[in-house]
Amino acid sequence: MVMHRTKRISLVIITIFAITTMSSLLFIPFLQIEHIIQNRNNDGYSANYYHNAFAYHGEEISQTLNYAHFLPLTGNNQSHQIKVVVNYSVTEPSIVNQNMNAIMHVYTPDGKLIRSSSFPHGFMINANTGQSQLATTITNTTVKNVKANVIFTDATKMENFSNPLSVNLNLGQKIPP
Repeated sequence: MVMHRTKRISLVIITIFAITTMSSLLFIPFLQIEHIIQNRNNDGYSANYYHNAFAYHGEEISQTLNYAHFLPLTGNNQSHQIKVVVNYSVTEPSIVNQNMNAIMHVYTPDGKLIRSSSFPHGFMINANTGQSQLATTITNTTVKNVKANVIFTDATKMENFSNPLSVNLNLGQKIPP
């Protein structure tokens, strides 16, 4: 009888703990929204924060590979260029005529980031479809294989607006359109 009572008490305690934990996790977004609403008139940033935090999910722009290469730039192989050209399609019309950016991260095969490239001041998305070109130069002549990841972001490079596009390249390789 004591053993059965102890198991029942343990089950009640576990249930109360689970309910308390779940309800607190569900309550956190409401607190964030309340904070945003209270502060939106103070600095002008919070209203934008609400839009950025809850609206964008990385699917506003779809991209596909058009062309890529990893080629020596000089005759003595002292530097190499990684270039990726992507075709993009806007799936969220509100970002047309907005200043956006694209970032290319270049990694070694073991995952070490060796270069990043983007547009210094972003660029305008003028239409529902278009093309973007990113390029960078590396001077590490021991690197013979790279992985380039391209993603579209907002102008400040804080919010992702696209699916990531990855391409693996070997030195001397061209992937034609």
